[in-house]
Amino acid sequence: MLARFWGVRGSTPTPQRENMRYGGNTSCIELRTDSAEVLILDGGTGIRLLGKKLEEEFGGRPIKGHIFFSHFHLDHIQGIPFFGPLYNPKNHFTFYFADRQDAQLVLDAISGIMASPYFPVDMSNLPCGRDYISLAEGRLNVANTTIDVLPLNHPQGSFGFRVMQNEKTLTYCTDVELGVEWSDANVRRLAQDADIFIVDAQYTPQDLPAHKGWGHSSWKQAVEIGKAANAAQIALFHYSPNYEDTIIDSMVENGKKDHPGVIATWEGLEVTI
Repeated sequence: MLARFWGVRGSTPTPQRENMRYGGNTSCIELRTDSAEVLILDGGTGIRLLGKKLEEEFGGRPIKGHIFFSHFHLDHIQGIPFFGPLYNPKNHFTFYFADRQDAQLVLDAISGIMASPYFPVDMSNLPCGRDYISLAEGRLNVANTTIDVLPLNHPQGSFGFRVMQNEKTLTYCTDVELGVEWSDANVRRLAQDADIFIVDAQYTPQDLPAHKGWGHSSWKQAVEIGKAANAAQIALFHYSPNYEDTIIDSMVENGKKDHPGVIATWEGLEVTI
């Protein structure tokens, strides 16, 4: 299983020189398995560049993809209108979303950012094939993988995912405010013995108290819960838009003192699991 990171920033894109080493695009991860189908975690602004890469790779061949939304806050869907493969009738994408929302709410959330006066092309006019699947807490099989799904503590809710194939495991728990027992228990279940645990690390411990209730965690909380789950690698993700590269450097440096497997995610990072 191969994970490629196309967007690792939280809340809003940050295209500035001081952030270029880790990147300014919002959440999007590509997963490739031994299936020809493409798995995508979230549709932040990073999905635009992923779309260009897929079009180059597949050429004229049809693309079959699966897009999993952890939730529908803007930084996780705002790249969808600029995802080029959606404009090709040969392609087919399945959208997966929280069970607390029906298909119409999904259409409202995604198509809302493409509606007049915000965007010139209405989502209903997209030529690609599309399906919409409501996720429930539990397990599903997609593109030769097994995926566990559990809810997390975040305003309006979010989902975490545990993706398993060939005895390898990737866990994705972005946009979670750690410190609430039911949600922490779900994070530990999803991350238990994971080969890589991608986790919300939006704030430093110093900045976290001023953002209580915002739905995010500190790098220190992320490392602590990753250690408790015995994750081999703890990949910090969803950085605050106010953090320049030097701050993220210090987050990783301090995190490694608690767990040698702490890494920073950055745009362009590829991890083979």
